[in-house]
Amino acid sequence: MAAPMTLVNLSFALSLASLAVYAAGYVLSRPRLARAAPWTLALAWAALTAGLGVRWSAMGRPPLANQYESLLTLIWCLLPLAFYFRRRTGKEEIVPVAALAACLFFGGAALLDRTVRPLMPALRSNWLIVHVLSSMAAYAAFSLAAAAAAWTLLRRGEAEDFLLRLTKAGFAFLTLGIVTGSIWAETAWGAWWSWDPKETWSLLTWLAYAAALHLRLKGVKGRYFAMILLLCFVMVLFTYFGVNFLLSGMHSYA
Repeated sequence: MAAPMTLVNLSFALSLASLAVYAAGYVLSRPRLARAAPWTLALAWAALTAGLGVRWSAMGRPPLANQYESLLTLIWCLLPLAFYFRRRTGKEEIVPVAALAACLFFGGAALLDRTVRPLMPALRSNWLIVHVLSSMAAYAAFSLAAAAAAWTLLRRGEAEDFLLRLTKAGFAFLTLGIVTGSIWAETAWGAWWSWDPKETWSLLTWLAYAAALHLRLKGVKGRYFAMILLLCFVMVLFTYFGVNFLLSGMHSYA
């Protein structure tokens, strides 16, 4: 499995290079230099795509079976989302934000077990790809929203529409993830819902973001909305990382 790791390391290096290029262009007031950052980040995504593809081919299964693989998938979802919202909003800051988030997640992935194991019986389902991809896309959108919220608070800027769009996207993906997970659970374990720790915290996270969107609809804006999103993201982190390490359940393999 040396080839996938080489490609993953290359993706990490390119993400770091994208962040460095943007920072250098900003500090030195060189717009041309900063404009190279998106292209470098696009190359990082291409390298990661190749790495996941080679890993998939070598294992004979989708690389979605454990937390290491799902974290790489989260990064794989995060970068296209960043490019999409950059195109839709014209906000160039999304590039260094996405590069920084990718680097942090790559760092987290480096600490996880990369051992290749066969799929557990419960994971041998066509629902695996849809459920994990939708969940990781949700976490990717929420990660970008949290980073943008922190940027808003630190710079005292205005990213209201951008924060709302990212939150809505993450909420839609999380809803899809919970629904497909419930369908999968019924076929795998014979029950739509078992109040497993991962299921419970996913539901609590969904409710938290539903409340955030409701408060936004009621007129909560600006810095208050940004702070709410940061609090909600703490729940995302616990659902994704904390539950796996602190609580045991049917999703312990994830």
